[in-house]
Amino acid sequence: MKVLVPKKSLAETLARVERIVPSRSSNPGLSLLRIDVSEDGMELSGSNMDVDIRARFAADSPGRGSYAVLGHVFSQVVRALPSDDVELEFAEDELQLRSGGFATKLQLMAPGSAPMLNFATEFSGALDAPRFARGLAAVKYAAAVADFQAVFRGVKLELADGRTRTVATDGFRLAYFDIAESSGLQADIIVPARSVEELLRVLDEGEVKLALEPGQLSVQHGNYALNLKLMEGTFPDYERVIPKNFPVSITLGSTRLAEAVARVALMADKTTNNRVDLFIKDGELQITAEGSFGRSQEAIPVVQEGTDSEIGLAYNSKYLVDAVAPVNGDVRLSFSGTNSAPSVITDLGDPSYLAMVVPLRTA
Repeated sequence: MKVLVPKKSLAETLARVERIVPSRSSNPGLSLLRIDVSEDGMELSGSNMDVDIRARFAADSPGRGSYAVLGHVFSQVVRALPSDDVELEFAEDELQLRSGGFATKLQLMAPGSAPMLNFATEFSGALDAPRFARGLAAVKYAAAVADFQAVFRGVKLELADGRTRTVATDGFRLAYFDIAESSGLQADIIVPARSVEELLRVLDEGEVKLALEPGQLSVQHGNYALNLKLMEGTFPDYERVIPKNFPVSITLGSTRLAEAVARVALMADKTTNNRVDLFIKDGELQITAEGSFGRSQEAIPVVQEGTDSEIGLAYNSKYLVDAVAPVNGDVRLSFSGTNSAPSVITDLGDPSYLAMVVPLRTA
């Protein structure tokens, strides 16, 4: 059977699907990409046990068939094809690809060797996809990366009437984002941060459909369907650690702050958590860093408020830059005290976002 498909459609779809399909696995079946052909198009699907994905796109096909091929090999070949059009000829045990003057053959596997995946057909929840993506992207940086940190490696979704909140924390920083929209679902779930990364790659305009099943969040958006395996465990009561009283607060442009911190941090000692020191007094923010290669500093005028006339703290510069990055306009930094007393970052243009960073101990 011969199938004609634009290279752009095939390559763009593969770029998202191949990220899920592992190139090496102790389970050889997981390295396989399943290809299902019908009269109205093609489907590509695969899994890494944490995320299942299925993608559909249009193709000129004379019939139906199911096949499996090594995902990373197929992807490499498709990316290298020279022409805008691709001809796929499926035989019993091989796939021949032609594009321009180029041709190659790949070994086909039995479709039953690839993971047998089931995707939701009914959805009881939905959200605006761009807003959902904004909420996930704004907080995922705060999730932990070490395996031993359990639920801290995930993004919590609080699905309730009239509100959807995304939350992430690694114990040293925290971020949440409120979506003023009900998903239609009622649950608190934890999605692995790595799975959130893959979900973000397929979200664009329109609506995203959601369904909850035991241990799994099913998502459908456009031509993509995903199953995201959920994490077990209890997310910490994060709201009780967010301070409410701040002796000093400052307001300034988020870009100005992020660029200044990143610039000064070039001299920070990498062995001491990329430390930068902030000192606020008389409407001026002084940022300094010192390491084995030298010392740097920068002063920025700010709008200062609060009962105290000055305050000084030290931060991991990366944590500070990450927390400010989701803010597009002016940002407010509120300091609850010195040393390990958390500092809170809010977006003055969008109160949906809040971040908290714990300063470095200096004594």
